[in-house]
Amino acid sequence: MKVSQMSKIYGLMLASGETVHQIGRHGIGKSEGVVGFVKDHGNIHMELLMLSQNEVADLIGMPYEENGITYWSKPVWLHRMEEAQAKGMECVLHLDELARAPLEVRQAALQIVLDRRIHEHHLPVSKAGLKTLIIASDNPSELYQTDELDAALLDRFCSFTLEVDPNGWLKWANNNNILSVITDYVADIPTNLHWMAEDGEDDKGSTPRAWAKLSDILKNIDMVPSNLAFSIIEGKLGKTVGHNFYGYWKDYVKVVKPEHLIDIIGKSPIKTQEEQEKVAKKLMKITKEMEQVSADQLAQKLRMGYQAGKEGFTYDLLSTYLTSLNLEIMASIIKNWKTDSDTSKFFFNWAKDVPDRHIFTKITNKVV
Repeated sequence: MKVSQMSKIYGLMLASGETVHQIGRHGIGKSEGVVGFVKDHGNIHMELLMLSQNEVADLIGMPYEENGITYWSKPVWLHRMEEAQAKGMECVLHLDELARAPLEVRQAALQIVLDRRIHEHHLPVSKAGLKTLIIASDNPSELYQTDELDAALLDRFCSFTLEVDPNGWLKWANNNNILSVITDYVADIPTNLHWMAEDGEDDKGSTPRAWAKLSDILKNIDMVPSNLAFSIIEGKLGKTVGHNFYGYWKDYVKVVKPEHLIDIIGKSPIKTQEEQEKVAKKLMKITKEMEQVSADQLAQKLRMGYQAGKEGFTYDLLSTYLTSLNLEIMASIIKNWKTDSDTSKFFFNWAKDVPDRHIFTKITNKVV
């Protein structure tokens, strides 16, 4: 299951009164996914219990005596949930690192999961009749130092094994102010979003969480001498990915981005073939030395921007960019678009929209 798909799962489980157990490697966005679901819903209150750091009293409160009878105080997190419920909100209880928790804490959590109660205190039920959604998060036991959960506890969950989702992470990153040098790198090399070293290798590897934190660091990188940048990047991403990304980051100013082309072409439509040839010559100054891989990646970005209707991503932009490329590279891109099942329909529909006055139509008739 992809992390980005879990939001729909949470909604279903909340409506169904079910509990969720999600298992996935560290740093892939399990916690962020829960937070995102709560934020997107707009009328949910969430409490996070980091069980590996909690004691039993944090979950169930403290005992006290009154008139010879033992009672249990209400934990503050439960009090906050009840306040939210009184305001008409749904509630989510996120039990993080359940399998890392001490045995007595897991046993205390068992009653919460099984009965949605702690002694005489019950988890809130919303005014719409929806029970508190319980979500437990863990790392896989075969890869991490975690304990096996009791079968009786697991039986009460709907369990999901989560995997890294580069496309979903990029959508999240674009909405959360992650630096474009990072999103462009991940888009180019998605396997490095979450790269783990082989057993025995001395390398921490990279995770989606590490990339997000690195973005914050790079926004303030001018605070330290430039010769420290490599060590900082390597310290966050590990040796292998860190070394690779450092070179990309250092040369990023040389990378041709859609924004560069939009600035050169401008927003006014190109009305004549002479105008397009003139603009194409301007683009050649920055595209003439592009290699096949880089040219193709930029073409894909322009194509997707055009299909999505993004501002500035016009057929003038895409066709003029293609005509500015080395003829062999241009021909290769167009042939791939025509033969690939995912892009062939786009190519023929788009090519019909490009006016005859464009030099692009003349060149494609010759090379394709």
